[in-house]
Amino acid sequence: MATIYTSFVGVDKHLDSGIRELTGARRDALALHSLFKDTLPEIGGSLLINEDATLETVRASLVATLGQATSDDVVIFSFSGHGTRDHRLVMHDTYLSDLENTTLPMEELANLFRRSSARAILCILDCCFSGGAPAKVLENSPVSRSVIGLQELAGEGRVLIAASKESEPAYEFPSHRQGLLTKALVDVLQGEGRDGDTIELLSAGGSILERVRAEAARLGVSQTPVFLGNIVGGLVLPRLKRGDLYRAAFPEYHGILVSSNLEDLAAFGLRREVLEEWSSRFSGLNNLQLTAVNEFRVLDGDSLLVVAPTSSGKTFIGEMASIKAVHEGRKAVFLLPYKALVNEKYESFTSSYSDKLDLRVVRCTGDHGDQTGLIAHGQYDLALLTYEMFLNLSGVMPHVLQPIGLVVVDEAQFITDSSRGINLELLLTSLIAARERGLVPQIIALSAVIGDVNGFHEWLRTRLLVTYERPVPLQEGVLERSGILVYKDEGEARKTMQFLPRGSVYQRRDKPQSQDLIVPLVAQLVSDGEKVLIFRNAKGPTQGCAQYLANSLGLVPATDVIAALPESDRSSTSEALRSCLAGGTAFHNTNLNAEERAAVERSFRDPDGRVRVLVATTTLAAGINTPADTVILAEMFFKGEKEEPFTVSEYKNMAGRAGRLGYKTEGKSIIIAQHSIEQDRFFQHYVLGSPEALRSSFDPNQIETWIVRLLAQVKRVPRNEVATLLTHTYGGYLLARRDPTWGGSVHARIDELLRQMLQLGLLEEEDGVVSLTLLGKACGNSPLSFRSVLRLVESLRALNPDRITPLNLVAVTQSLLESDAYTPLMKKGNKDQVWPSRVLHSYGSDIVRLLQRGVNDEFIYYARAKRVSILSNWVHGVPLSDIERAHTVNPFYPIEYGNIRGFSDTTRFLLRSVANIANLLSPSENFDVEPVLKQLEFGLPDDALALVDLPIPLTRGEYLALWQAGLVTPEQVLESPEDRLSSLLGKQSLVRLAAFRRVGNS
Repeated sequence: MATIYTSFVGVDKHLDSGIRELTGARRDALALHSLFKDTLPEIGGSLLINEDATLETVRASLVATLGQATSDDVVIFSFSGHGTRDHRLVMHDTYLSDLENTTLPMEELANLFRRSSARAILCILDCCFSGGAPAKVLENSPVSRSVIGLQELAGEGRVLIAASKESEPAYEFPSHRQGLLTKALVDVLQGEGRDGDTIELLSAGGSILERVRAEAARLGVSQTPVFLGNIVGGLVLPRLKRGDLYRAAFPEYHGILVSSNLEDLAAFGLRREVLEEWSSRFSGLNNLQLTAVNEFRVLDGDSLLVVAPTSSGKTFIGEMASIKAVHEGRKAVFLLPYKALVNEKYESFTSSYSDKLDLRVVRCTGDHGDQTGLIAHGQYDLALLTYEMFLNLSGVMPHVLQPIGLVVVDEAQFITDSSRGINLELLLTSLIAARERGLVPQIIALSAVIGDVNGFHEWLRTRLLVTYERPVPLQEGVLERSGILVYKDEGEARKTMQFLPRGSVYQRRDKPQSQDLIVPLVAQLVSDGEKVLIFRNAKGPTQGCAQYLANSLGLVPATDVIAALPESDRSSTSEALRSCLAGGTAFHNTNLNAEERAAVERSFRDPDGRVRVLVATTTLAAGINTPADTVILAEMFFKGEKEEPFTVSEYKNMAGRAGRLGYKTEGKSIIIAQHSIEQDRFFQHYVLGSPEALRSSFDPNQIETWIVRLLAQVKRVPRNEVATLLTHTYGGYLLARRDPTWGGSVHARIDELLRQMLQLGLLEEEDGVVSLTLLGKACGNSPLSFRSVLRLVESLRALNPDRITPLNLVAVTQSLLESDAYTPLMKKGNKDQVWPSRVLHSYGSDIVRLLQRGVNDEFIYYARAKRVSILSNWVHGVPLSDIERAHTVNPFYPIEYGNIRGFSDTTRFLLRSVANIANLLSPSENFDVEPVLKQLEFGLPDDALALVDLPIPLTRGEYLALWQAGLVTPEQVLESPEDRLSSLLGKQSLVRLAAFRRVGNS
C-alpha cells in the first residue's frame, strides 16, 4: 500500500546576524505540515523550523525520508526560506562567511532525488535565486556558475514547484505572513470552491501559478513561478482539511464553536435582545450559517465570499456579522444593486433593529429621503446603499471609509453585468486599496449561484464558501405541448411524466403560443393551492399574460389590493393592473409605481393573500422577497434590439425563486417549450447545465474610462505607473493571472489618454507625477464613460454660461451615451420627427445642436429630443396619462410610466455629476440642481416642492391635487380641515395624516 512521506522545512531566523530575517517561512512549513497531518494522521515525515532546521538535521531528514520510500510511495519535500544566487538553500546555521559548507546545494538535492526509489517526489521551493529585497534571497551571495538549475530537480516521477524562475526574487504575502507560492498551494490543496475529496496536483498546477503571478502583480512586482516534471498517472492528493494541529498552529483562525441554537451566539457578546429578535424570525442556524460562523469565522472578523442558491440563508450571514460589528463599535454597510432592494432591506432592518433595538439604520439610494449627511458624519450603525451611491460617496468624501468595520456586498454576481459591473468592481477595488492605507474593513460578499468563481475570492482576499444546498429542494423541468414534463429530481438525471392531462393544451389563437400551455398549467397549479410566479421577457407580455389568466382562471378578486392602490394620477398601466387584480392575478414591471409594486408584493408574499399568480419581468429575480411554489419561464431569452439567450446562471437564479420555506417541501421550476426538440435542448442546456464562470465586466475597449475612474481613487501617481492601476481591478487581476506582461501592451493607449487629459485640463503633471485636477476629479468620480466626459466638457464649453441653467442641464444630459437608452419611437412616417422643433421652441437652437453631438443615426437625435419633451412635462406637473397620450404616436410603441420613470431616474443619477463639471468649467456661476433633482424624483413643479416635506409621504397625484387647490406648504396642509382634504387625498393618506395630528396635539 502506498505511503506519503513528508519533510517540511521553514527558516525565518538565523544564527548569523548578517542574514535578514523573514516573517513567513516558519508559517509556510507549519501550514503544510499541520494540514497534511490533520488530513492524513498516519503519514510519516518531519517538521523542521528555525532552530531545528540546521544543515545536519535537514540532510538527515531528506536521507531518511527518500531512503525509506518504495516504488509505490510518494515523497513531499518543501523548503521555505532564503536561497542564494548560486542555487543553495539557506539553513538556520548558515554563515555568510562560509556559504559553501553551511548551505544545501541544489545539486545535492537533485542527486538525492535521483537515488530515491519513490514513485513520485514533489519538491516545493518557496525561495529564490536572484537579488533584491524583500525577496527570499541572500543579496550578497555569489552568482551561480553552475549548470545545476531548477530543471535538474524535475523529470519523470519528479515534480518541482518553485516560487520563481532562476532570475527572479520570491516574495511574501504581507497580510498573511506567508510566501506567495505557499499561500497559493495551501489554498488550492484545501479545494476552496471545488467539489470532491481529492485534488489532482498536475491539473491544478496552472491555478497555483496563476495565483502567484496575479498576487505579485498586485504588489507591484514580477514573480514567475515554475512548475516542472511529470508523473505517470498524475499525483492525486487528498483535499486538505483544517483540524486540531492547524488550529493549534494558527489560533487566530479559530475560536468559539456554536450549535444551531441561536442562544449559542451569546458567546460572541451579542445582546440578549438581538438573539430574541432573531429567534422570532428563525428556528435556528442552518448548515450554511453554521459553517460560516464555526469554520469561516465571520463573527471573528474574517472576510468571506459566499456562493449559495436563493433562499439558502446567506443574507443572514451578513446580517449576523453586521450586528456583531456594531456591538464592537464598528459601523456596518450593506451594498445592494437596486433601490428596491435597499428600500426593502431598510424597512426590514428598521423594524428589527431601529424600532426594537434602538440601532441607527440609514439608507442612501439617490432619492430625496436619503440620509447622506448622517453617513458623511458617521452618525449611524447600519447603512444601506446602492453600489453607485457608495462608490460616489467614498470617492467624493473618502473619510466615509474611516469608521467602517464591515462591508456586506449582496448580489455580488452583478460584477459580471455589462452596464453596472464597473461600479461594483471599482468600489471593491477602492476597498482593497484602502487596506494599503491602514483601513481594513471586513468584507462579506454574497453571490447567487455561479459557475467557477474564477479567482474572485482571491482578488478580494477572502475565503470561499460554496454550497448548492437549498432549504427547500427544487424540481427543475421542461414542459411541452403534449403535456409531458421532462424533469430532474433529487438523485435522478432525467425523468418523464404526463404532467397535464392529454387534450388540455390546445391552440387558443391564430397560431401556437405560450398561452396555450400557460393557461392549463397555471390552472392546475392554482387548484393545488400553489402560488405561481411567471417570468416574461418584456413589460407588454407581463400585462397580457396576467390579463388572460385573470380572464381564464376564475380566481377570487384581490379587492384588498385594489383598495390599497393610489387613486389619483393613474397611468394606463394602473387601469390594466386593476383589471388583472379583479381576476386574482397581477403583474410586476417598471410601469407600476412604487405604491402599486409594494401592494402587489405584499399580497403575493402573504400565503393567504388574494394574488395567487404574479407575472413579472426578469428583474424580479434579483433578490426581492417574492418566493413562489412554482416558477414558470415562458421565454428563454431577453427581448431587445437583438435576442440574447439567458445564461445558465440567469436561469438558475430565476428558477431559484421557487420554494416557499415553511410552506412546501419542494419547489418547482418549469420552462415552457413548444415542441419536443426545443424541450430536449432546454433540458440539456439549462436544467442539466452548469452556471457560467464569474468574469469581470472590464472592457479593454473602454480602458480610458477605467483609468480615469481609478485615478480618482488615488492622489498622485508616477506617470509611468498609471498602467499598474489596472492590476488592482478584478479584470486586471485576471489578465495578470494569464499573462503578467499584458500591462505593457496598453502603455501607448494610456500615454495618449494622459496627453488628452492634460490638454483638457483634467490632469496636471509635476516632475513625472500626475494627479487629477478638480475638474478631473469631478469627471473621475462621475458615472460617465470617458467618451461622455469628452462630449460633456466640449458641449458645456460651447454654451454661453448664461445658457447653462439647471433645466438646460437636464436637456444636455440627454446627449450623453449613458442616457441613450431605449426610447419608444415610430421609425416609419414622420410622427416622431416633431420633437426637435418642440425642443427648439422651449430651449433654443444651441441646446438642439448639443442633442445632435455624436449622432450617426437620426432616430437617436429624435429620441433625445423626445426625452427632453417628456421630462419637461414631468417636472411641470403634467398628469401622467396626458404625458403618455401626448408622446405615444403609435400604440405598438407606447410611452408608459416605466419609460418616464426610467428617463427621470437616469437623468437624476447623472445630473449632479453634470452640474459639478459645469460649475468647475464656469466658476463664476453656481448651478444649483438640487431643486430640479427633486422635481425629477417627484414629478412636481418647483412651486409644489415644499409639499414633499410633509410628515407623511404622498403619491404624485396627491401632491398635484394639493398644489392645484392652492395648498403648497406643509403648514397649509396641516391646518386645512379634514373635509377639504378628503377630496384631495386618498383614504390611507388621510388616516396617516390624522394619526400624525393626534400625536402632534398630544
